[in-house]
Amino acid sequence: MEKAIVAKGIKKKYKLYNGSRERLLDLLTPKSYGEDFYALNGVDFEAEKGDIIGFVGVNGSGKSTLSNILAGIVPETDGNVDISGEVALIAVSAGLKNDLTGRDNIELKLLMLGFSKNDIKKLEPEIIEFAELENFIDQPVKSYSSGMKSRLGFAISVTVDPDILIIDEALSVGDKAFAEKSLNKMKEFKKQGKTMIFVSHSIGQMKQFCEKILWLEYGKVKDFGPVKEVIPKYEAFLNKWKKMSKKEKEEYKLYRIDPLAEDTNDSDENQAIIDEHHPFENRGKFIIQPISKIGHINANRSFIYSHLSTNKQERVPSEDYKNCVYYIKREAKFSNSVFYLLSNEPSGEKGIVGWMKANDVNSKDEVLIDSDKKRYSIMGTGQAFERPWGGKRNLVYDDLGSFRGKEFVVNRTIKIGKNLWYNGILEGNSVWIHQRFLEDIK
Repeated sequence: MEKAIVAKGIKKKYKLYNGSRERLLDLLTPKSYGEDFYALNGVDFEAEKGDIIGFVGVNGSGKSTLSNILAGIVPETDGNVDISGEVALIAVSAGLKNDLTGRDNIELKLLMLGFSKNDIKKLEPEIIEFAELENFIDQPVKSYSSGMKSRLGFAISVTVDPDILIIDEALSVGDKAFAEKSLNKMKEFKKQGKTMIFVSHSIGQMKQFCEKILWLEYGKVKDFGPVKEVIPKYEAFLNKWKKMSKKEKEEYKLYRIDPLAEDTNDSDENQAIIDEHHPFENRGKFIIQPISKIGHINANRSFIYSHLSTNKQERVPSEDYKNCVYYIKREAKFSNSVFYLLSNEPSGEKGIVGWMKANDVNSKDEVLIDSDKKRYSIMGTGQAFERPWGGKRNLVYDDLGSFRGKEFVVNRTIKIGKNLWYNGILEGNSVWIHQRFLEDIK
């Protein structure tokens, strides 16, 4: 069959800023400010001519973003969309100018679609009658209720007879009688073999009207197929979703790529991936992205959270935790920010300090080189630390002068950034010494 829509690898990236200052700096300086957020990240799907496809997913999954890209209202950041035919998007107040009257909006929209003045005169009464706005058509649209705006937008779009119709929650407002009237109009289009995209939270409308379902989950395609196959799985998901607490719902959004999933090589490391290993599906299997880093808390004012949160009641100032190096054992995304789990122990299971925003931590990769025994001589300068990469609170010996020429037996070597750190025993204490303070035994 002939394709009406072919979408491949669609991505839509937005920049999230902490205030207008960051936005301005991002425009004026070469340094990048703000955080990348992907509303869509690699969406693929195809629609045959005459397909009726429903978009489902919880709020924030990318349904409206994808609809706007298909309608040509916003451009995709990456990927490609091929559309065959004229597209009309129906959404609450989409394309309507609030300061103009309903009648003026009809004329403006039809002119933009290429209709002549004579065509508009013929179509206008039909549009007004369908929208049931006879008494309000000469009032400014800003005085309309959301239902009235939706009716006007719907009436304009269906009257111009598009090849592809995208209905984005337009039937979720207004009265039941108009919704039924609109569905009947869409059924007419269905008989005519038009392609339709239907975005709605109403499972009943999806079952009644659609043939296929595209299930989006935080920017990715969770499932795509016939209504009878996808809707039962989506309903099962919704039953779980409704029982979750607000915190659990937030947690569901935050997790990064699971290293066991197929998407491990995704080019965007900050994009949340939800898959079968997610804790909502099976908390025992899923791992918040494990990492091996080490870091200091920056000097700026910052906070440590007891769990992934931005709640002021669940945080403490980081002042008492500074001047110390921490092991960073987990990385996760929450509320569009990357967080690190700080720990006093290398295992990450004990000694947990808490979660902290990644941009408040000066971090470096910690790479195990080997656990071979090696012998060096202490040069007599520098310090020895309880943990590698220093920190005043980790000092065991602030001056190695008294150990000059003493043999130091190394049992572990790690690399932090570009530097080697050696672990061994000194006067019964387990210490870490930087490579520049050790030399080969002569």
